[in-house]
Amino acid sequence: MAVVEVTPPIIPVPVPRVQSWTYVGIAGVVWLLGLAAWQLPGAERLERDVALPWLFASRGARPAPPEAVIVSIDSESGRRLGLPSRISGWPRSVYAQLIRRCNAAGADVIAIDVFFARARLGAGDGELESAIADAGNVVLFGRMRREVQVMAAVGGDAQLLVDRVDRPHRRFADTAAAVAPFVLPKAPARVDRVWLYHPAAPLLATLPAAALRVQVPGVVCPPQADSTALQRAACDLSAGEPERLLNFYGPPHAVRVLSAADVLLDTVPDLRGRAVFIGHIEKYFPDQLDSFPTVVGRADGLDLSGVEIAATAYLNLLRQEFLVVPSAGAVAGGLALSALILAAMFLALHALPALALAAALAAGVSVSALLAFSHLNLWLPLAPGLAQVAAALVGGIALRARASGRERAQVVAAIRPYLPAHVVQAVVRDAQGVSAGQRSRTLHAVCLVSDAAGYAGLGERLRARQLHDLANRYYAALLEPIQAQSGIVTDIVGDSALALWPLVHAGVGARLRACRAALGLQAALADFEVPGGAGLPTRVGLHVGELVLGPVGAGAHFEYRAIGDVVNTASRIEALNKQLGTQVLASAEVVAGLTGIDCRPVGRFVLAGKAQALELFELTRAPVPALTRLLFDKGLSACAAGDVHAALVAFQEVLAADPRDSVAGFYVRVLGRGDSLREDGAVVTVKV
Repeated sequence: MAVVEVTPPIIPVPVPRVQSWTYVGIAGVVWLLGLAAWQLPGAERLERDVALPWLFASRGARPAPPEAVIVSIDSESGRRLGLPSRISGWPRSVYAQLIRRCNAAGADVIAIDVFFARARLGAGDGELESAIADAGNVVLFGRMRREVQVMAAVGGDAQLLVDRVDRPHRRFADTAAAVAPFVLPKAPARVDRVWLYHPAAPLLATLPAAALRVQVPGVVCPPQADSTALQRAACDLSAGEPERLLNFYGPPHAVRVLSAADVLLDTVPDLRGRAVFIGHIEKYFPDQLDSFPTVVGRADGLDLSGVEIAATAYLNLLRQEFLVVPSAGAVAGGLALSALILAAMFLALHALPALALAAALAAGVSVSALLAFSHLNLWLPLAPGLAQVAAALVGGIALRARASGRERAQVVAAIRPYLPAHVVQAVVRDAQGVSAGQRSRTLHAVCLVSDAAGYAGLGERLRARQLHDLANRYYAALLEPIQAQSGIVTDIVGDSALALWPLVHAGVGARLRACRAALGLQAALADFEVPGGAGLPTRVGLHVGELVLGPVGAGAHFEYRAIGDVVNTASRIEALNKQLGTQVLASAEVVAGLTGIDCRPVGRFVLAGKAQALELFELTRAPVPALTRLLFDKGLSACAAGDVHAALVAFQEVLAADPRDSVAGFYVRVLGRGDSLREDGAVVTVKV
């Protein structure tokens, strides 16, 4: 009897435990994948081209510090001042006036991002020279030039690259407070970094650094508690890295911009303590010639000009707001710690909670990186953290699936002998449990009911252990032919078994397999030995019809059973074997249209507890002799016609031809009594 023990309404599936070495292994893999996402080729470009623009866009523009102001040399100012449309054609007296106006407004330093290469005719050069000298705080732009020198002494194609600074015309350079280059990469390279000192000349300050050095000509480092921001920035400039990551304040014109026309025609605002940068900057894309791609360029194509980048670098230096990248050791250590935490978290969760956690952690990684970027100017790599979350998720799910697979296999191995295969799969597929209503199935099937003759007597003679061992040997022989023919064993009680063959489609396949199983178990049990020398003859009944297959019971106890009239009828057919002296009986519905099976009709019977007559057939392992069959069919025909005398004579002739024909003997006894035959020739049986 197949029994399903449940705690209503579920059958729990064990949660696999994770061993320590597995945890360490998963954490190690997560750590290595994080390192790969950080260090492999293309990882830095991914952070630079995807993560950094996202960080700037998500943070948004923020107010630029007021310590720097840009005076724009632009086409609109040219129109207002009546100057040439080409900026290079402006007279130098305009720059002289700008210097004097800014200096009068209190500017601390004036950095001019315009290259005055050679002398010009007229009074403009003199005015500019005088304005630079009078101000005493002007930093002029010097242009870098790379020369290629052939090293003839070495021979071959050896060359030496020499970077030189082309100073402005000496009248201006000699009177300026400093001359400084400002080297930026050419398009399409994006500007993310700035040099505070020229890479080829470590002592040569670039334009923003030179401007700050003019403001703080001498400083004691390290800075003291009461040091000003300028003094602290000067110390950082002296001791810090020459190359820094720019922290842009926003799109073009984020740093305060005054047009040249406004400075010359209107009242100049208070510039005390300010650094003034003078250079070419336009409001619209087509007019901007001096521009560089950055992460904060506008959608209409307008990018930051060189003077805006210089002012941004100056403010970053003054406020110590350059972007900072954590050290390699800090990143590796952080990835190791996060790998340990992630492995512990994901190994403890099933798939759906793990997916939800992964989504939350991915959002957390992104938000944490954004907060660090916005408030600490710290550029944390995004890809390693996201890669670790994904790796921990996949690893946790894969490991749990593997462990769950082992657990499910153990469950299957434990309950497979007791339940049909489709029920076993349903149990392990649905960890929430087995519901009687959900697992019941209505189907058409062939039912096989077996019963061992003489089993009760063995129970009186044998001890319990001996009877147990005998039962296991018996069912091993009985069930093997049934399972070989794809039968579903649903019930075993004492010496009786019930097996099914569902009819999945119209045809003879299931009925043929059931008949073969019935004959096969007869062959398997033919030589079965029991203590005392006797065997265990086994009778079989076969019928086909509709039934419900599923759990039957309530509370904490269920039995997996087949319920339906077809089961009862098959049991009555099996019991009739005892009266007929046969081994295997089947209804006409079972054998209809079958070939390759030896069988003969044995008549129509009204089984015990039934009202309708049922035509039955005997299945035999060998064909019935032709003469015996002919005489037997003659007797059945006489019964159907109601001619009891002719039927009795025919069955007596069968016994004369084959005295072992037990069915003919049954008819001789029944017809001799004359009380068990209906008018239609059907034999009325009683339960024995």
